[in-house]
Amino acid sequence: MVPGKTKHKPVYRQIYSVLVSELDEGLYDESGMLPSEKELCGRFGVERNTIRKSLQLLVDDKRVIRRPGLGTELVKPKKEADPDTAGAPVLLITQVDYLNTGKGESFHYKLINSLGRRLWESGCNMLFKPIYKPEDFSELLYGVSPGGIIFDSYNRNDYYRKMIQTGLPTLSLNQYTPLMTSIVNDNFGGAYDVVRRLFCAGHRRIAFILGKPSYNSCQERLSGIRRFYTEQNMELGAEYLFNGDWLFSSGVEAASHILSMEKEKRPTAIFAFNDDMAYGCYSALVRNGLSLPADMSIVGFDNTDRYTDVFPQISTVDVNLSALVHYAVWYLTETFAGRAPKTAARIEIPTTFRDMGTIA
Repeated sequence: MVPGKTKHKPVYRQIYSVLVSELDEGLYDESGMLPSEKELCGRFGVERNTIRKSLQLLVDDKRVIRRPGLGTELVKPKKEADPDTAGAPVLLITQVDYLNTGKGESFHYKLINSLGRRLWESGCNMLFKPIYKPEDFSELLYGVSPGGIIFDSYNRNDYYRKMIQTGLPTLSLNQYTPLMTSIVNDNFGGAYDVVRRLFCAGHRRIAFILGKPSYNSCQERLSGIRRFYTEQNMELGAEYLFNGDWLFSSGVEAASHILSMEKEKRPTAIFAFNDDMAYGCYSALVRNGLSLPADMSIVGFDNTDRYTDVFPQISTVDVNLSALVHYAVWYLTETFAGRAPKTAARIEIPTTFRDMGTIA
């Protein structure tokens, strides 16, 4: 029941009033996002259309922005620009054109969106620059006087060195490199915890859908798994390791290989190294008549809500995206002000397991 329910006020307006009150109290300031439509439906016991009407009122009030595939983002008043950072654009360099190709994992769409918003709140503009080959660097800084550089995930060492040579503040986000300060999540610990939970649930044949091997995040997650297997004096069989490229389609492909295995060797659980591949695998298994988690348990990584309008939410590892973004912006603004340490450091953000009932 919605608090304060009256006979004359439509339910969607009651929900709107509750959300306005919570926004005024700063309840969602830390995450910068409202709960998903599914979560709000469950909380208030109403249909999705009712929640959407409530959220539209918040959009009309300019309190939130609805971002398809990402969620409902809070609109925060722009802060006074810091004189040390005012007018200093920050370049976000990636090796995938996430914004124009539509090919990329949902984690990066959320990362780019959140990072742009937080930089804007700090008085900086973010310029998104995909780099495909070394020659692209000749035009990278043309007509731009950036205040700093952020590398998103995997980039080549020669790319890092070219930017370091400019003397600009540089930062690697979501990929560790000893060449500059790197802000990453605890990939090792997050993956170790997942395989431990699956093991405790009785699973001994576990399939792993890996990401691109060039990404440190993939290697660190695989290292966490290997550590657990070593501690249990168990062998991690190569037949249970499936190559992926972070995309939904590679999860579908891995599922087809898993389904082709002999039943006595088929895994009883699947751990995909991101949610996109986990949901791709989930969709393929369900289409082939399996019931999850009764027939097979499944876990992802990243805690994305990109697919929850289509599929039930799966258990996953929350990488604490808001903290990753917070520390990235903090490091740059402190560097602009001359207060950040000059020695390259690894800043590691803890992960949290989100149990959504897909481990049995």
